Amino acid sequence: MAERGIIVTSGLSRRRFGQLAAGFAASLPLAAPSILRAQEGDVVRMCWFNTTTVSAQIAHVLMRTDIAARNGLKMEMIQLAASPAITEALVSGAGDVGTLSDFAAVTTMAIGAPVTTVASQARFRSAVLATKKSGITKMEDLRGKQVYGTFGITAFQNAQDAALKAGLVPGKDITFVNVGPAELADAVGAQRIDAFFSYDPFVSYFESTGHAAVISENLSPVIVLTANNRFLQQKPDVLKRLLTANAQALFFAAQNNDLVNGWFRSLEPAKNIPEPVLQKASRYDPAWSAKTFTDIKVALSPAQIAQMETLAKWGVEAKLLPRLPDVPKFINTAIAGEVDKQIAAGGFDVQSVKILRA
Repeated sequence: MAERGIIVTSGLSRRRFGQLAAGFAASLPLAAPSILRAQEGDVVRMCWFNTTTVSAQIAHVLMRTDIAARNGLKMEMIQLAASPAITEALVSGAGDVGTLSDFAAVTTMAIGAPVTTVASQARFRSAVLATKKSGITKMEDLRGKQVYGTFGITAFQNAQDAALKAGLVPGKDITFVNVGPAELADAVGAQRIDAFFSYDPFVSYFESTGHAAVISENLSPVIVLTANNRFLQQKPDVLKRLLTANAQALFFAAQNNDLVNGWFRSLEPAKNIPEPVLQKASRYDPAWSAKTFTDIKVALSPAQIAQMETLAKWGVEAKLLPRLPDVPKFINTAIAGEVDKQIAAGGFDVQSVKILRA
């Protein structure tokens, strides 16, 4: 479908986009885990990836400020390529806690992995977009069309749901085509397709270049924190302090957007994402604009848990999951709920945070 070497824009090549969106970093230093150690305290091995907005900024704050140390933690930040690598690290015991998309977390539940989802970390946008040359302006215009994207991600479910709401039956009125991120970037850049689905920051990126416009968006997707069960059972107090530090890091990021966006862009594979794109994509998470610390929420809400149950049912129907998991049984909201109570009481002075390395 794609020719090699096509440049999407002067700043972001087909290959780079593929590395960004798929976390496919075989040609980068990230092919081996990048581990940064800091502070003294209880060690927490946190697995993360440097592409998803807000979630990645939180990781940078934990690495570059004294927030973790204030909570008696010594962070070992293990930068991996994407959700599958993080899942593997958590299952094997190489990581204690990791960031996963909501559908990736549901996948761990379906396979019975020894992990538990313990908190909400960030929200992000998924969308269906129409290319500039297509002339398409609304979902109903997609009747008889093909919509491209990567199967097995939250954005795929969101796109199918949007089609159904528009009166289009997938497989009958509209056809979804599975392509990798690099091939998708090629096709959008060359305007060879009419429509596709994706997630931020890539939705915002294609909007910024003028290659495509959003015709349907979903603001419900969430990045969650998932913990290895041994860590959860043996060190609940450490986990509680980590969730507290995570919340404080999020509020610090909300108060220092420009600074933290710069940190985000300092590491591969995010170096070529323009700062305005990161800022726009991040704003779809309400916490990115938090005015007070009490605006930050840690525990997964009933609505977010219900959405994960919806993803689980869809995953089974789409033959992406081997079985239907009992989602609530794989979620622990008790510890995050305690942290939310602490947050409600206030007491965090964001101005006193010290930057350890710029």
